[in-house]
Amino acid sequence: MGALGHFLERQGIATASISLVREHTETIRPPRALWVTFELGRPLGIPDDADFQRRVLRATAELLERTDGPLIADYPEDVVEEADFTGWACPINLAPTAVDTLVAEIDRLATWHDQAIVKTGRTTVGVSGLDMPAAGALLASALDGELPPAQALKEAIDDLRAYYLEAASAFPDPGTPKMRKAWLWDETLFGKALLTLQPKLAASTDPQHRILANLTLIPATERYRLEKA
Repeated sequence: MGALGHFLERQGIATASISLVREHTETIRPPRALWVTFELGRPLGIPDDADFQRRVLRATAELLERTDGPLIADYPEDVVEEADFTGWACPINLAPTAVDTLVAEIDRLATWHDQAIVKTGRTTVGVSGLDMPAAGALLASALDGELPPAQALKEAIDDLRAYYLEAASAFPDPGTPKMRKAWLWDETLFGKALLTLQPKLAASTDPQHRILANLTLIPATERYRLEKA
């Protein structure tokens, strides 16, 4: 949309867009963008709240009066959604112990992931070409300081993230997608591994590692939530 905005501006048409991922918008530099901290897929904020959505649209439209772009304006309102975990619990213990490795955690989720595939008939795991223990081993090696190529690491992490969330969807009480994402980042060794890995990648001399660290490793919505916690 940012590239399209530049094209339309060259034709004399003023444009303004809503940004859900600030890092992408900073790279593309659209003529005018309103950055919001809402969940991905909710550019207008609170579902079924017409007044709130009108305020977002009004703030976006007001950017059309600006002539000092490219610019990114911060929307001042946050959507506070407290996840309700009442009655929802992971059916396996993922608390780390001295012998509780990332690969062991991955192995304990295998049955739940199998059930998720039976339930939905599909999976998004597979882009890396690795089985999940191998993907976990690749991540563990990166934590130990042996950084693999950025693309291989990204694909392994993408597969693991999908594996965890799909497995959680098969839990006896799976909760909402938002609850499962919070579980991944707050309660799993995998989530803790990514948080530990981020500064290591950011300090790498490889520009592709730094891109992975700063743009895609931790979603902007989760980074914002964790910073606010």
